[in-house]
Amino acid sequence: MNAKRISWGMVVLFVGFILLFSNLGYINFNWSAVFSLWPVLIILIGVGYLLPEKNESRYIMVFVTLAVLALFTYQGLTVPKNKSFLDRVFNDHNNDFEWDSSSSKADGSAAASKHFEQPYDPAIEEADLSIEGGAVGYRIGEPTDQLFSADAKSSFSNFSLKEVRSGNRADLEFKMSNEDGKRTDKDNGSNSVTMHLNANPIWNISLEIGAGSASFDLSPYKLKSLSIEGGVASVKMKVGMPQKKDSEINFEGGLASFELEVPKDAACRIIMEAALSSKNLDGFSKQEDGSYVSGNYNSADKRYIINIESGLSSVKVKQY
Repeated sequence: MNAKRISWGMVVLFVGFILLFSNLGYINFNWSAVFSLWPVLIILIGVGYLLPEKNESRYIMVFVTLAVLALFTYQGLTVPKNKSFLDRVFNDHNNDFEWDSSSSKADGSAAASKHFEQPYDPAIEEADLSIEGGAVGYRIGEPTDQLFSADAKSSFSNFSLKEVRSGNRADLEFKMSNEDGKRTDKDNGSNSVTMHLNANPIWNISLEIGAGSASFDLSPYKLKSLSIEGGVASVKMKVGMPQKKDSEINFEGGLASFELEVPKDAACRIIMEAALSSKNLDGFSKQEDGSYVSGNYNSADKRYIINIESGLSSVKVKQY
């Protein structure tokens, strides 16, 4: 057996045991704190390729892998959950962001701030919102009189807002661009966007963040569909009642933490494809096909279909 197979076998066993002990309640493991160390896995792969195919390489690889796993264990067991790396990098996304209305300082010590606004037309019945950009903490807060508004603060990129109207439908694209954006030498970590939507239209929202965080309170809004793609991401979503027979919520993540809150009266079906993920689906019953449903799923006229695809992730769906 070669050194690389031994190393990855140890990693898989480690993840399996941590998930098992976490699900049994023996330990309280903070996966989001471990996500900050994911580049160590790339280093581990590099070490495996650099070592010659000799017996001594196995012992070296075992030692290096044990050191990496010990680091992961220490990080996951000692870092409080309210102080995970995503919270530190993205300025505690679960709290309200603090905004600096000034532009970036001459010495580069502050991030540039910009306000975006799209007027509301009462003729708009349905709106699509596409959000793209990583390494930023995103938040959706209380409704606004405008169709869409946002305050963006970034030390390395610019944002753009575009609208395309077609009859009673509006398509909005809020996108990060590195054009003319320069990363400052003194990054204060305040890379964040807070957004507000109009509560009248029915919304279709898609979010692509790669690495980042998102905290969306969508309970005041009429949500038809929600799609989230995140690589190394911390995502928290709160939604209201479904707006059609099968309203879809799709989440796709790699090293991610995903938490979804749904109303107690909302009928839901959860379909999961998770490689090495911990899950908390209290209040949902497992079906023969492997899906999970709420008690009122079969009798409801409007329902959420929740599709979750994840790698090494922590998934939680709870009722409020």
